[in-house]
Amino acid sequence: MKKFIASIVIFTLIVCYLCSCEKDDICAEGTPTTPSLIVEFYNKDNREILKTINLEYYAEGFDDVDTIIDSRLELPFRVDADNVKWSMTYVYTPTSGNTIRNIDFLEFNYERNELYVSRACGYKTTFALDSDTDDDSVTDSPEGDGLWIEDISVETLNIENEDETHIKIFF
Repeated sequence: MKKFIASIVIFTLIVCYLCSCEKDDICAEGTPTTPSLIVEFYNKDNREILKTINLEYYAEGFDDVDTIIDSRLELPFRVDADNVKWSMTYVYTPTSGNTIRNIDFLEFNYERNELYVSRACGYKTTFALDSDTDDDSVTDSPEGDGLWIEDISVETLNIENEDETHIKIFF
């Protein structure tokens, strides 16, 4: 009888252990994550026409410099700070043949909001740009090479997804 009771206790413990296991959670590929700032570049003379740009950019404090030749750019925010300053170097070659590099800085102040997504995905951060984000967010390089960014338009202050343009830059 003792063996029978011991067997039932062991069987019950094994069943309880197996029932307490949870399935492995994997964050699905389409799950929304922390969004980047979506920037599009436009012709300053005709503000409806997208314009392709040759651009080198990096966030201050980081060593990585990225390059694009496109009319759309995704700039990640820092999730560990309430502002980010981007160095943006416009690279172009006029008819004279000499390559010119003009550096402007874009600085954004924002609030961070952490949202719980799921156990597998953890948290994502959304951002709310300060309401005073405007042309004052653009500064020239210390070399004083002149601003290549003529104007910016803030399309939305709340950065919650990457499905829309957040900032338009006219040059």
